[in-house]
Amino acid sequence: MISPATILVVDDEAHSRTVLVNMLKMEKYQVIAASNGREGLAAAAAHRPDVMLLDVMMPGIDGYEVCRLLRADPMLLHMPVLLISSLNDRESRLQGLEQGADDFITKPYDIVELRTRLRSITRLNRFRRLSEERARFEQALASAPDGIVLTDTEGAVLFANNAFCRLFEEGSPPTEFFDCLPAATQGTLREQLRGLTGATLRVGPCETAILRPRCPGTILEITAASLIWEEKDAWQFNVRDITEKKVLETQLLQAQRLELLGQLAGGIVHDVNNLLTSIMGSSQMFQLEHPDMPSNRMDAILTAAKRGAALLKKLLLFARGEDGKMVAVDPVLLVNEVAGIAEQTCGRHIAMKVDLADNLPDILADANQFHQVLMNLCVNARDAMPQGGSLYLGASLRTIGAEQVNALGPDAQPGDYVVFAVRDTGTGMPPAVQARIFEPFYTTKKTGTGLGLATVLRVTRRHRGFVTVESKVGTGTSFSCYFPVAASPVQSGK
Repeated sequence: MISPATILVVDDEAHSRTVLVNMLKMEKYQVIAASNGREGLAAAAAHRPDVMLLDVMMPGIDGYEVCRLLRADPMLLHMPVLLISSLNDRESRLQGLEQGADDFITKPYDIVELRTRLRSITRLNRFRRLSEERARFEQALASAPDGIVLTDTEGAVLFANNAFCRLFEEGSPPTEFFDCLPAATQGTLREQLRGLTGATLRVGPCETAILRPRCPGTILEITAASLIWEEKDAWQFNVRDITEKKVLETQLLQAQRLELLGQLAGGIVHDVNNLLTSIMGSSQMFQLEHPDMPSNRMDAILTAAKRGAALLKKLLLFARGEDGKMVAVDPVLLVNEVAGIAEQTCGRHIAMKVDLADNLPDILADANQFHQVLMNLCVNARDAMPQGGSLYLGASLRTIGAEQVNALGPDAQPGDYVVFAVRDTGTGMPPAVQARIFEPFYTTKKTGTGLGLATVLRVTRRHRGFVTVESKVGTGTSFSCYFPVAASPVQSGK
């Protein structure tokens, strides 16, 4: 229900003021009275009336000066003023209009004419205020960080703010709100909204993907409420992009699983080590008790048991989050060891080529972590070639000058490096994927933790090196890991 308009009467003559007040009250207006210009200005500031009825001829501050002061006040600038005066000459009327009056009526005034003018002025002022409030409302909605959509009860969009539009390709949302949602979400939301009318009734929140998103994989949280818009039932949808939140929740869950795996690994390593110790001890005892038996089979058992113990040690270090010692190692031996394992892992449908430069210097490295880097890259290369292809594994010596650093990335530093390259002829990566491959937990595979390449980057940085990558969709991918040459070479049996 619309409240009655408020009229401020400012007149120094008590009788005239009383007549106006009584007449206006009969018309159901709310009336405030002031006996001079200063009281009128104070009442205007305190009550913000819809119209001021202002006498011109008053002692102290006259009506013209009151008009001028009102128009100089930003809070009262647009308040309508109807001047009432016994002066009927053209100059007096023009002076009142020049000072900011909206209309002019002379005494003795006609009650019907005054009533009609007041009705017109109050309606126009109410419309102006509503227009300004709506403009402020729309401006606030437009700059809100979350998407806000107003629709009719069929879902046709009446208003959509900038945050909602930015969720879609080319900033162009559908004209029907439900058209941006998958069919299953549409059905659920429509069912919840059925019969939802009036104000302050809400449903949700619900989480959903959207169609034609600007960023693939966008997840939204939608809350709906009913409201009255332009005197009709309508719906308001609050749309929040929670994609980053869902990614963080997934990463936290994966981190918790890895932590639990680390805790379990410690106990498992201890138990399996006991089994391997028993196998190794029994094999050695058998050799001692049967010296005339061929030893090749026992040697194979001992070798396999020792390799198993070494793997368990690596697993335990990983579970504890510990790094091994950095020592000078021969890159040729390391690459050949990885190549032997990778060849068995990749299978016959992938052809492997190993290319090692002559006279490669030692690198200062944690051998276990180095194995992990190259194996992660080889496994990724295998997965990128489901139909088969070629895998290249190589090592070469390269000197990086100061002028080359910027082109190689933020981690690059001048110096001598052994460069380990892993190249495949697989599916390749688009630029959007390539930009995120080193992010922890980011993966394009259906299975996996998304930690493989993040580990490659972390380990390489630990060795004061850096990683570069080149990829083209349909052609393949090439990773190059730069490991600094050991400062003081150590004899490693080359």
